[in-house]
Amino acid sequence: MMVLIGTNETCLLSGIFSNVKCPNCNFHSEINYSISTRYTSLTFIPIFPVGNTIQIECNHCSKEISFEDLDENLKVKLIIENKKVNQKRPLWLFSGVIILICWGVFYLFNLYQTKDETKILIQNPISGDVYNLKIQNRYFSSMRIDNVTKDSVFATENDYKVYLQSEIEEINKVENYTKRKVSYSKKELLSLLDKNEIFSIIRK
Repeated sequence: MMVLIGTNETCLLSGIFSNVKCPNCNFHSEINYSISTRYTSLTFIPIFPVGNTIQIECNHCSKEISFEDLDENLKVKLIIENKKVNQKRPLWLFSGVIILICWGVFYLFNLYQTKDETKILIQNPISGDVYNLKIQNRYFSSMRIDNVTKDSVFATENDYKVYLQSEIEEINKVENYTKRKVSYSKKELLSLLDKNEIFSIIRK
C-alpha cells in the first residue's frame, strides 16, 4: 500500500465586502474574500491544520487583491474573520490525530488485557500451550508445552525466530517444534513473564 504525505487546502469561510475601492481598477465594487485552511494529510486522511490563506478578489475586474493593499478597516475585519475560522475548525481536520489517539488507547487496552490473560494462564500451564517469547538480540520465537508436572514444565522450542512480534504466528507450525527440548520450574515461568520474555500464551 502506497502512503502519500502531503498538504491540502479547504475553504472554510467566504464573504463579500460591498462598496470597496479596488486598488487594481480603482472602481468601487464588491470585494469577494475566502479563508482557506491548509492541512497535512496522510494518504488523503487529514492529520492537523497548519495555517490559513486569505484570497481577495475584485468583483469588477476579477483581479486578485493583496491583503497589504487593503485599507486598515478591511484588514481588521479580515483578521477577525480569520480568528473565527481558527476557533471553529471542523473536527475532520484532525481526523489523523483522532485515529492515532483511538489506536493508541486500543493498543494499550489490548496490551493490558493480554497481560492479564497471560498471567492467569501461566499459573495453570497445560500441554499444548504455546508461549510466545522475546529472546536475545530482539528476536521473537515460541515454545510448545509438552508435559506438566507438579512443579515443572517441559517444552519444545521453535526452530525458527522472527524479527517482528507480529510475524510470530507465521512460524507457529507443528513441524517447527522438533528437538530443542527445555524445562522450567513454574516459578521460573512467572519470572520470565515479569521480565516480559514471555509476552503471550496461545491456548486452544
